[in-house]
Amino acid sequence: MFRFGWVVLAFALFAVPGSARAEWQFGGYLGVSSTSGNTLTVTPTSGAAQTVQVDSYEARPFKAPQYYGVRVGWLPHEIRGLGYEVEWNHAKAYGQGLSSGSDLTYFAQSHGLNFILGNAVYRFAPVCGGACTFNVRGGLGITTPHVETTFRNVRQEQYQRGGVGWQVGAGIEYHLWHLLYAVGDARLTHTTEHHLHAAGADIEGSFTTRHIDFGIALRP
Repeated sequence: MFRFGWVVLAFALFAVPGSARAEWQFGGYLGVSSTSGNTLTVTPTSGAAQTVQVDSYEARPFKAPQYYGVRVGWLPHEIRGLGYEVEWNHAKAYGQGLSSGSDLTYFAQSHGLNFILGNAVYRFAPVCGGACTFNVRGGLGITTPHVETTFRNVRQEQYQRGGVGWQVGAGIEYHLWHLLYAVGDARLTHTTEHHLHAAGADIEGSFTTRHIDFGIALRP
């Protein structure tokens, strides 16, 4: 319910049409992602701050909970031109190779390094006899990460209010049949989280993730 409420609010604020010559698009996708290794700053409620290096993150996109995303968009009726979308993306990141000797021994976002984004998307003129449409998109929004940690042997997990996130990407839509389109895209997302909560500590870090997505969309 928390996630659904944010999506509805973002959609109401962002995607209000300015012209009657437009159409809606509804889509969903699966995919794979790869989050770069990073450095986490761990600040305990007692004791000195620690720097924890994470060598890499596993995505496990096809294991529950599933990697997925959904989009609702408002597009120019002529297809070519600028449109707007609201997007929810449920990526995942399991930290691997945390610095030995640190009090933080486990860090993951298995129920989502989640993004809620308002996108601007530009669609180019159709090619392939009108069946293919290429696009580029950029988006800005918020994150709602589900953080799982073990700090000083105490495990904790919960959804949290995250920081600002953004994305850039490019994709293609292919007209399959009547209202049905196949979609695919490559994207880059980034966010800096300042106050991720563990049991007895705050965690700060930046997360850059590459995505390859594939799915379907419906539009009139």
